[in-house]
Amino acid sequence: MNIVVIIVTYNGMKWYQRCFDSLRASSVPVKAVVIDNLSSDGTREYIKENYPEIHLIESESNLGFGKANNIGFKYAIEQHADYVFLLNQDAWVMPDTFEILCRQLQKNPEYGILSPIHLNGTGKELDFNFSYYVIDEWCPDLVSDFVLKGKAEDRIYPVKFINAALWMMSRECVDKIGGFDPLFPHYGEDVNYIERLQFHGYKLGIYPHTFGVHDRVRGAGKTPTTKQIKSREIASLMTHLTNPFASFWPNTIRTLINYSLQSGVNNLLRLSFRGLWINTCVTFKVLALLSKVKRNRDIAKQKGQSFL
Repeated sequence: MNIVVIIVTYNGMKWYQRCFDSLRASSVPVKAVVIDNLSSDGTREYIKENYPEIHLIESESNLGFGKANNIGFKYAIEQHADYVFLLNQDAWVMPDTFEILCRQLQKNPEYGILSPIHLNGTGKELDFNFSYYVIDEWCPDLVSDFVLKGKAEDRIYPVKFINAALWMMSRECVDKIGGFDPLFPHYGEDVNYIERLQFHGYKLGIYPHTFGVHDRVRGAGKTPTTKQIKSREIASLMTHLTNPFASFWPNTIRTLINYSLQSGVNNLLRLSFRGLWINTCVTFKVLALLSKVKRNRDIAKQKGQSFL
């Protein structure tokens, strides 16, 4: 099996050794490509000196998550990959993770994406966000099997969403769905991709007998800036507007009206003029993007290597 691992880096030096060493420890050989988004912490020099087997692509600007991964998808296709694994720079896998997930995809071709159980940085507990993805409403039976039976069954558990920190993808999935929509700069691109995956008839699943670690801390980080809030709200709106299952114009009008009314009223009640300003900027930004949103939505509804 020819597995290509795609890692997008940006000033993530504290994670690289655990991330890259986990590739070397894999029970099956893998090819790795790193797309560096113009790091300023010596990332490129570190990789060249310590991990010469990694194919390093040096971006001249910070492309964000989706566009950088699309470069990795193109590389994987050029390398005739049978499977593609998306791995966050702050994540790493167990020695058997790649092999087990590939075997499961071979047995279950109706799944386009599989993911292992996501542990937090200690490796002893679930990643906090992952724990939401496996609630019974989104992932029936998994938690009950762990609690009531003492272990999960040896099968894939379908799930509605799982973030793209640890995705094993079949080549068929990539060929029929393509890459990430480049209109999403950092947030929302995985939500959009999963909607497209499901639109084209594939399933998303978790295989609970292998693990990966995603080293992010619950509640960590500074208070988001105005720019970050705008980006997240724009991405949230766009995930609704790009939904391939919805009728575009009725859904767009309804989504924008609901957003303007709900957010506007909430900010008025709180006398948050900053919030009102953000709402106004977000609304006009999305309106300005509508023609591109519709174009990309139409592209994504067609089978093929979209956005690659």
